[in-house]
Amino acid sequence: MAIKAKKPYWIYLIFLIGFFALLTRILMNSVFANSALLYVGIPFLVSFAIFQLSPTPEGERLGPAYLRHLLVATIIMLATSAVLFEGFICVLFFAPIYFIIVSLTYLFRFWGQKRKAKRYSKLQSAIWPLAVMILAVEGLSPSTTFERESSVTRTVIIDADIAALKANMAAPMRLPQSRHWFLSIFPLPVNVAAGSLNAGDIHTLDFVYKRWFFTNIKHGEFHLKIDTVSENKVTTSVVKNTSYLASYLDVKGTEVDFRPIGPNQTEVALTINYDRKLDPAWYFAPLQNFAIEQSADYLIKSVIARDHDQG
Repeated sequence: MAIKAKKPYWIYLIFLIGFFALLTRILMNSVFANSALLYVGIPFLVSFAIFQLSPTPEGERLGPAYLRHLLVATIIMLATSAVLFEGFICVLFFAPIYFIIVSLTYLFRFWGQKRKAKRYSKLQSAIWPLAVMILAVEGLSPSTTFERESSVTRTVIIDADIAALKANMAAPMRLPQSRHWFLSIFPLPVNVAAGSLNAGDIHTLDFVYKRWFFTNIKHGEFHLKIDTVSENKVTTSVVKNTSYLASYLDVKGTEVDFRPIGPNQTEVALTINYDRKLDPAWYFAPLQNFAIEQSADYLIKSVIARDHDQG
C-alpha cells in the first residue's frame, strides 16, 4: 500500500531532491558512475518514490495523473542536477531515458491495478521491477557490459586530387558554426591550434563549456597527434582530452584514407575510433554513433573538402 504524503507536499519534494542528489553523487564518485545503475536504477527509484509519496486526488483519471507524475519527476531531475552542478547537456541527454523509465513504470502500475483482482496478478506486476533490476546491472562488471569499442566511417567523393586535400588538412583549421542541429547542442572549441600535416605534430583545441548557459564554466583541452602521413593515408591519435566530451566518449583517433578515382576526383574515407563510456548500450550506443557520424561529415566538409565540391 502506498504511503500518502501529508501536506505540505513541498517538504516531501525537497526531501526527495536531497536524497536522490546524495545518492546520485555517491554513484558518480564510485566505479559505477557510468553504469546503468545511475541511468536506469535511479529513475526507477525516483518514479517509485513519487508513486508512494504523491497525494492522489480521488477519482483522478490516467492522463492527468501521468502528466502530474512527469511534472514532479522533471522538477526532481532538474533540481537534482542543479544541486550536483551538472550541465544542461547532461540533463538534455539524461531526460529521455528518465522519461522512458518513468512512463513504463507508470504504465505497469496501472496495468497492475487493472489486474489486481485476477489470478497471478502479483507475479505479473513484479515483471517490470524485475526487468528494471536486470537492465540496471549493465556496466557493473565486465560480464554485464556490452562492447564499448566502436568506429564510424564516412566515405565521400571530392572533386580534388589528394595533394589538394592534404593541403586543406595542413591549413589553419576553421570550424564554421553551421552544423547539423544535433551537433549544435555542443559548443565548438574557442581556440584551435592546427596548421600542419607532419608526423609527430600535435594539434590542440581549447573548449569552454558553460554548464548553466552563462556560468558554471568548465575548461578543457583536446590534443590530437598526427601519427603517420603516407601517400594515401593519414592517421591520428588523441593524446589528451580533458574537454566535456571526455565525460561521454573516449575518442581514440582517426584514419583518413584517400583513393584516386579520376584525374581530379578522390574518394575519401574518414574513420573515427572511439569507446562508449555510458550505459545502457541500448540507449547511448545509437545516440553516440549518430553524433560521431554527423561529426565525421562535418569534419570532411569543413576541413578536408573545403573549397571543393563533393560528388
